[in-house]
Amino acid sequence: MENIKKIGIDCRMIKESGIGRYIYNLIENLAKTDTHNEYYLFCYNKESFEISLPSNFHLISAPIKWHTISEQTRLLKIINSYSLDLYHSPHPNMPFFYSGKFVITIHDLTMLKEMTGRASTYFYPFYYFKWLVFKIMLSKVIRTSEKIITVSEFVKKEIINTFNISESKVAVIYNGVPEKIQKKTQLEVRDTLYKFKINKPFLFYVGNAYPHKNLERLILAFTLFNVGNKFELILGGKEDFFYKRLKLENKNLSSLRFLGELTDEEISALYSGCQAFVYPSISEGFGIQIIEAIKCEARILCSDNTSFPEIAGDYAYYFNPFDVEDIKNCLSENINSSYKDKIDKSLARLKNFSWKLSAQQHHELFKKI
Repeated sequence: MENIKKIGIDCRMIKESGIGRYIYNLIENLAKTDTHNEYYLFCYNKESFEISLPSNFHLISAPIKWHTISEQTRLLKIINSYSLDLYHSPHPNMPFFYSGKFVITIHDLTMLKEMTGRASTYFYPFYYFKWLVFKIMLSKVIRTSEKIITVSEFVKKEIINTFNISESKVAVIYNGVPEKIQKKTQLEVRDTLYKFKINKPFLFYVGNAYPHKNLERLILAFTLFNVGNKFELILGGKEDFFYKRLKLENKNLSSLRFLGELTDEEISALYSGCQAFVYPSISEGFGIQIIEAIKCEARILCSDNTSFPEIAGDYAYYFNPFDVEDIKNCLSENINSSYKDKIDKSLARLKNFSWKLSAQQHHELFKKI
């Protein structure tokens, strides 16, 4: 019988968008997959942890914000006190001086590539300093990690080319389709549209509004496309600094709607009822909204770079995200295009994107280290 390993996982960001979904679904499915090893989950607030866990999973209080000095000192001390056999950081920002065995997950290299002041709320010189520190730390953890997990072949190639490391050091484990996202009936869609007072055919985007999401170009392209004001562009996402800025810059555009943070039920209904789901990102490691939209049988118009062609295959219609005219043309040409013949094939493709499978693959990787 194999030895029992003590495995630590940083769960402090489980309530955050994007990476929080990854952590939540990984832990929920690991808890069903691995009844052998002992897991220590380092939580920002363990009292608010919502997953039901078996006895070999232990919640550890670590109320330490990420990207801080305390992450490098206090968190390091807490982790070291458990004498772990393996530590998994689901993001690259981990204690610089941790000397034990560890694996990291790198979802994308966006922060390295998008070195622009618009991508931060900080004064630009301070933002540049943070970017430089991140680059140094990322390089170090990549070199010293036992294994790097990433979420697409696209990001794997970027990591290998950027840091000149062996291909064998990087493992691709896809994200899964969220269980709570489901195609909705016409009645459920109608009720949601009534709730938000959506009375026209609409294009839908859900996610954050960071500059690399490229929403400014999408809005410009939509304005050129929407002659006669026949459509609305619906944006869903937590109203942070970037969404507030976007709203202020487009306050006179009546066909643009900001719905704020949405529930899974509302997101499902909007995927199911939209004329098209649009995703214009210029830097994306996976794009979980792509597989959510496929599951809800939405028409998808998205960027032709990043990981999207790998994830969506021939189900989506693609545009150059840097070219406003090309985005507009893609909208004009495909907003009513038939895609129903692609649905059965694409729904079968979703079997590649399973959180159960993802957890099993993480488990297998942990066993080998």
